Amino acid sequence: MHYHLNQVDRHHQVNLNESAPPVLIPKRCACGNRAFAKQLEQHGKCVACQFAERAATLQPEDLEILRHMLGATPHHARVHWGFRNEYLANHRDRPALERLLKAGFIRFGRSLLLLHYFHATAAGCKLAGLSAKRAAVALGARP
Repeated sequence: MHYHLNQVDRHHQVNLNESAPPVLIPKRCACGNRAFAKQLEQHGKCVACQFAERAATLQPEDLEILRHMLGATPHHARVHWGFRNEYLANHRDRPALERLLKAGFIRFGRSLLLLHYFHATAAGCKLAGLSAKRAAVALGARP
């Protein structure tokens, strides 16, 4: 007598013998970090390399503006960084803010007469050196 598997049993048997889809198999980026094959195929590099590439497009004064925007300056204690997240830009800061905006480290806020407020994004908080807790406070969480 032959035993025939029902549909549910066949489904379980297939799941047991099946391997992971190729897009979920971990691979290594050129820098040595682990990344998913799908991510490497789409972007050619891991998230850390993409972040570093975006940060490399900035100039030193751009980072100073970002840190000032977040209150991450030397005369403030590091535990208080992120107490603010706004910057009222004037015309001489425009090129630096354009670079930060293009890289995705800041976003537009409301306008005031002919000037605009800018706010840092989560990536901007990371670039400025804020801890996860202080970045959450800067992005709107209660302290």
